Amino acid sequence: MNRLIATTFAAITLTGLAACSEQTQEDASRTADLVGDDIEANAAVAGEVLEEGAKEAAGAVAEGASNLEHQIEEGDTESPGPAPVLGDELNADQADPNE
Repeated sequence: MNRLIATTFAAITLTGLAACSEQTQEDASRTADLVGDDIEANAAVAGEVLEEGAKEAAGAVAEGASNLEHQIEEGDTESPGPAPVLGDELNADQADPNE
C-alpha cells in the first residue's frame, strides 16, 4: 500500500513538473542570458578599471625612477678615485690603532 501511494505521488509530481517544465526552461534560459549579459558588462568595466590602474602605476613608477635618478645625480659631487684593489687603502682615512 505504501508503495502504491509513493508511486502515485511520484507520478503526480512528475506530471506537474512536465506541464510547467517548458515554461521553467524558457525562464531559466532567459535568466541565464541576462546573467551572462551582466557578467560580460561587469567584466568589461573591471577590465577598464584594471587597465587604468596599471597605466597610473606605470606612470608613478617612471616618475619615481626619474626623481631618484635626478637626486642621485645632484648628490653625486665626489670625483671617482682609484679603487683599492688589494684593500690597502680601505681604512686610509682612519687612525692606525697600532701606532
